[in-house]
Amino acid sequence: MLTPSDLTKYEARFKESVLANKERRERNFIPLRDVERVRMPASYFRKLDEALGCGEPDSRWPSISFNSRTCTGVIQWMPSGIHQTLTSPFIASNAIATQDLRPDIVRQIQVVGSQRVGAFRGAYEGSKKEADVLFKYRQQNRHISDTAVVEVGLSETYEELIEDVKLWIEGNSDIRTAFLIKIEEDPRYRSPTSKLENDQIVALGFPHHRDLDPCMVALEDPTDSFGPLQLNGLTWVGKMSIFLEIWNRDETTGDAKQAGPRMYFYPNDGVTELNLKLSDFYPLDATNGGNIRFPLTFDQLRHHLEMAREELAVERCRDVLLELAKRDHNINDGNFSF
Repeated sequence: MLTPSDLTKYEARFKESVLANKERRERNFIPLRDVERVRMPASYFRKLDEALGCGEPDSRWPSISFNSRTCTGVIQWMPSGIHQTLTSPFIASNAIATQDLRPDIVRQIQVVGSQRVGAFRGAYEGSKKEADVLFKYRQQNRHISDTAVVEVGLSETYEELIEDVKLWIEGNSDIRTAFLIKIEEDPRYRSPTSKLENDQIVALGFPHHRDLDPCMVALEDPTDSFGPLQLNGLTWVGKMSIFLEIWNRDETTGDAKQAGPRMYFYPNDGVTELNLKLSDFYPLDATNGGNIRFPLTFDQLRHHLEMAREELAVERCRDVLLELAKRDHNINDGNFSF
């Protein structure tokens, strides 16, 4: 097993972040950061990937990926409820759209979440990436292709999401479409207790961390249903806006390009339809169902977002209470005991 003394400063930082966050996950804390990016050579990443042995993603280990074109290692923890709220409609719509296909075609298609992929080419050879949703198709020669992908980002910047999209499209010639969904939070989250002393936090009278519930969350401004969310008078989730971009491949250059305008769907801007077909996801012609409508709507993507925002506020608050209990065992208040 590699030790920090064996590693460069980049390797040490990467490993320290993974192991520190793993320990927090094992104690039911949310991670220090949802996403951590570190520049490093590919050879360092390969050693780290083997040494850390993260394997398949679960609640303790992160997804560790690498972009060989930008020489960036990425630690990403299990997605939040907001991620899952935005990805589940793609999976549900796929089930509806494919239910009338011929059985032999149905057997050739699959949609999965959180699957790690390493078969990238060109400038991206050696990269490894995990998609939020991945659409797959088995060719007649039994070759399995990754054909469409969904990437959702809250902690990631828009520029980082674009790098992910370029990796998928430019590094995998089978990808037909990439869906980029960016969640913007204003202001960007910072713990509202970061400048408070322990006794000041206790004085706020929070319930026991296990008793926190989304029903305790309230809008900062009752007239703004999309505005910041508070719990015990502190703001835990900022005002959110969410947009979707559809990307595909330039037929001449092979580069990733945005197809059509950016579409804000939360808060509602009046747009409801996406006008997608199965051929946007799989290599199907009209005779094999390629023109069948893929029934994803913005109403589906908006569904349950309010619940997911409230759950995020509770998760962030619970993290603070658990962290407080960990660092100050002298607090006698039962609210902060493990």
